[in-house]
Amino acid sequence: MENVTGVCGCSCSDCRIYEKECMGCYAIEGKACWLNEVGLEVCDFYQCCVTERALEHCGECSLIPCKQFWANKSPEWTEAEHKQIVEDRVILLKALAQTRHEAL
Repeated sequence: MENVTGVCGCSCSDCRIYEKECMGCYAIEGKACWLNEVGLEVCDFYQCCVTERALEHCGECSLIPCKQFWANKSPEWTEAEHKQIVEDRVILLKALAQTRHEAL
């Protein structure tokens, strides 16, 4: 299966519901099934990045990692785990942005 990365750097294709109930944040325009659990209608990363800034993903934004990366912490993660996850996503997204920039 092809690796599909979401706007925020999450691996959509690693999700248990990918290709069953969800085709990734681009296909569903940021309206993930779990949003009701956090009181949102559209993913805040998708809203900011794609809808408001017309970017492909957060790696194209000069503000990365913004407050949303730090605010969106799973209660299951320790602070150290969350910090590492954010850092890993930032590296991935910046690399994707660089690859896209080189291709243009």
